[in-house]
Amino acid sequence: MIFSLVGYIFYFVAIVAGYLAAYGILAQVFPDYGILHIIIGSVVSLMFFPLLPLYPGVMLGDWTLAVICYISILLGVILTKQGSKVK
Repeated sequence: MIFSLVGYIFYFVAIVAGYLAAYGILAQVFPDYGILHIIIGSVVSLMFFPLLPLYPGVMLGDWTLAVICYISILLGVILTKQGSKVK
């Protein structure tokens, strides 16, 4: 039970890292963004959140969000699998 819960927390951290990268991209592309841009960006971010942290890494050299996102996904997969084995 606890493994699955911690695994889901790591998934949540990965999603937050993807949204932070998406916000950075939104602020660069549309400096005067409105609510419509935020809604469309949220839908696109849900579909592509593992790919979004790669943009700041490749274009700006800031790999922090990519490392956080991918390590969180890795730990989330490992812990949820471990949680299913324990049951």
